[in-house]
Amino acid sequence: MSHSASPAPIDMPSVYHLLQHVCQQQPNAKAFTLIKQLASELVDETVSYQTFLDNLHRTVRLIRHHVGLSEDSSERPVVSFLLPNISEAQYILWAAESCGIANPLNPLLSVDALTVLMDKAETDIIFALGPNPRTDFWQKAQAAAAKSARDIKLVPVVFPADEAPAFSAQLSDFDAAVLPQHWLPIQTDVAAYFHTGGTTGSPKLVVQSQANHLATANAFVEAMQASEKDTLINGLPVFHVAGALVLGLGGLAAGIHTVFPTMAGFRDPQVIKQYWQLVERYQATLGGAIPTSVAALTSVPIDSDISSLRYLLSGGASLPESVGQDITKLTGLELYQIYGMTETSGVIAMPHLDAPSKLLSAGYKAAGMEIAIDELAPDSDGVGEICVRGPMVFENYLGVSESPLTDGWFRTGDLGYLDDEGSLFITGRSKDLIIRSGHNIDPVVIESCLEEHPAVSLAAAVSKPDAYAGELPVVYVQLHEGADVSIEELMAHAKEHIDEPPAQPKAITLLDALPLTAVGKIQKTELRALAAASAVKEQLAEQEPSVAVDITAKMLSCGKVSLDLSTSESSESLAQTCHHLAESLNLEINL
Repeated sequence: MSHSASPAPIDMPSVYHLLQHVCQQQPNAKAFTLIKQLASELVDETVSYQTFLDNLHRTVRLIRHHVGLSEDSSERPVVSFLLPNISEAQYILWAAESCGIANPLNPLLSVDALTVLMDKAETDIIFALGPNPRTDFWQKAQAAAAKSARDIKLVPVVFPADEAPAFSAQLSDFDAAVLPQHWLPIQTDVAAYFHTGGTTGSPKLVVQSQANHLATANAFVEAMQASEKDTLINGLPVFHVAGALVLGLGGLAAGIHTVFPTMAGFRDPQVIKQYWQLVERYQATLGGAIPTSVAALTSVPIDSDISSLRYLLSGGASLPESVGQDITKLTGLELYQIYGMTETSGVIAMPHLDAPSKLLSAGYKAAGMEIAIDELAPDSDGVGEICVRGPMVFENYLGVSESPLTDGWFRTGDLGYLDDEGSLFITGRSKDLIIRSGHNIDPVVIESCLEEHPAVSLAAAVSKPDAYAGELPVVYVQLHEGADVSIEELMAHAKEHIDEPPAQPKAITLLDALPLTAVGKIQKTELRALAAASAVKEQLAEQEPSVAVDITAKMLSCGKVSLDLSTSESSESLAQTCHHLAESLNLEINL
């Protein structure tokens, strides 16, 4: 497929038209391969671009049939789904965008959270992995649909449920013909509702348009120099914009072959263990993962021929410089980063593949994107809040009347700077979001939970730096006067009432009083500094157990924590340990 002779994705009338064009250009090329089994022997299944398009058409008709739409109707149903990243999820996602609005949901969410999101989206139909001994997706979908005030149709996928045949068994009943024009969207139509992380106390649904998604696909095609000759291993979940849009739609727009490494993706330990073997087997040319998975790969010896790989990608959270150095040393490949968020359909900055990678850089502004830095102070050395404007940027959250944009600009809440070459570096965040291994955690969900405990007066959750996960949620608690409660009881309370495990705090610290600003707000910058000091103390106790150290912590104007260490037992070993901790935890440590 020659992309130079093809219209740019951003010029297509809709995502459907883009996919139709690619599939017609290379009908026999491989679109997806799902690895069904890795344990004893590898079992996989491959789908061509023509089969993908045929099944997309059938899925559109299946959706319209189940929600009761006539041939003449141009109504656009809302299609939710609880699915792993399998071929069927691709049919359902892109069929939903072709005839309605897609609403991918995180299967780890609680039933209550799923019900809230589905009611907010006004879901008409939900697809979920059918009943099986390994997941509870179907049971959650059933319970959420039952709790909803809406009449939501349920369709099982892969496995049948009760009297309902599985999705694939139903698919053959529907026509694979090209879709009628009046069913199709235009660029200004809503394409999807993606929720902003799975752990927010009050979930928000980001309204993404067809134009937003086309712009993301366009940015991928322009930056990644990919074609039908490429193979990508995509182990990211389909409910996340990186897995669904950046690598998913971007990969389809480029005509590449995508390999889904089991239903569990990178959560499957066997995928990490056999990653280099998979590269050789499928001759993967594009590799990589989120930072925690990349870190895990640095411990997996390369026992296979990985010469097919052109480069590695990472994103979803900050990548420690040491991890980047280790994976580059192990593979001999450049590691590039992608930076984006749900509100920008996954894309803000992309790599420049013609230049060597900069390990701490998040990339360069993507095609069509504008990036501006709102500096914090005159002495901030160019560091400020990252603001973005462009065709990927959303317009609003569903059901929220107040616009999140100012003259088209969106404040990301991330702090960073642009170097002289236009490369973007992220130094921290001005907002309180905690990002643990790519999971977005709103501190409100932790704080609200603990403040419901009768002994707790105030709670403040902040991020604690961690070399593996990037950040861990910890919480500082102020008790009611005269109250008495153990840390163990509070931890048990949090575990019981916080639905998603990544959002459960790793530590709870009792303080006589939480620090407050001049206007009475909790001073979270001071708490982040305390958490950083705690992280360093723990590591020093483990790595330098004989050294007694006093630590003074403060938050710098650039958003980074600075730690001053004092000790009477300074040594070269301690200096090296502090240097490593400063790098791996993204701190400034002065010894």
